Amino acid sequence: MVDEQYDKEIYAKKLALLTPGFSGADIENICNEGAIMAARENHESVNIRDFELATERVIAGIEKSMPKNEVQRKTVAYHESGHAVAGWYSKNAAPLLKLTIIPRAKGSLGFA
Repeated sequence: MVDEQYDKEIYAKKLALLTPGFSGADIENICNEGAIMAARENHESVNIRDFELATERVIAGIEKSMPKNEVQRKTVAYHESGHAVAGWYSKNAAPLLKLTIIPRAKGSLGFA
């Protein structure tokens, strides 16, 4: 059950924005993951933030621990910001949905 704070159409539009080009099975996976995340946090229902976190997890993987080194975190932040700026000025780039320096995939220290 989704949080009644918003109409179901709002949830549908938000999921559509988060999942461009996804198959129905991918979206189902995100909905299931969102429900699992809501249950872990003892939420009464699934909210938009649960769907956002679920989308990140499905796309990029499980969150890993942050680098302890301040210089490395700063370097990754500059690097990921570069992706965002390049995308902003690229004529045919898709809009940026998320930029993070939280490592998720193996060998990746962040993603845009």
